[in-house]
Amino acid sequence: MAQLTYPQDLVNAFEGMLADTGMRNDVLSRVGEEAVSFPHGVALVAGTDPDKQVLLPTGAAKLVGVAVHSHANEVGADDLNLVDQGRYVGALHVGRIYVKVEEAVTPASPVFVRTAAGGGGSQLGAFRASGDTATALAASGARFITSGAGGSLVVLEIDADAAIA
Repeated sequence: MAQLTYPQDLVNAFEGMLADTGMRNDVLSRVGEEAVSFPHGVALVAGTDPDKQVLLPTGAAKLVGVAVHSHANEVGADDLNLVDQGRYVGALHVGRIYVKVEEAVTPASPVFVRTAAGGGGSQLGAFRASGDTATALAASGARFITSGAGGSLVVLEIDADAAIA
C-alpha cells in the first residue's frame, strides 16, 4: 500500500538512535536472548553467553550497553521495529544515545534503570531519575546529557564501566 499521509514536522530523534557520530562511540554486536521482543534504547546486560548474547536487566549487573536502533530488523505485524529473540542488536558500550525516560529528568538527575515492573513503568531496561530496590536500581557510569519530561527522548551518555546496583 502506498503511503498517503506525511507528518508536517519530522521527529528529531527516535529510541536507540545514536546522538552523535563521535569517534568515541563503541557499539558491540550481540544477539537478543530475551523470549519477548523489546524496544531499542533500553539497557542491556550479558546473556547466557556473555560474549554473544544480551538480556534485559532483572537485577544488579554490569551494563553491556544500550540497544541501538537498526533498520536491519524486520518490522513485525504490530508495525513496531523491536528486537526479537535470536536477532542482532547493537549495544552502545560507550557513547551517547537517545532513550525514552519514564519520568522527567535533567542533566543533574541520577540515572536509574528499571529491573522489575512497577513503580511507574513496566519496560525492563527503561531509564528514569528515581528508583527503589524493588523496581529500579541506580546506574553508575551513565548520565543524562539533556532534560526531558516523562515519555520524552533525552540523550544518555554511557561509559564502559557502567553498572546497575
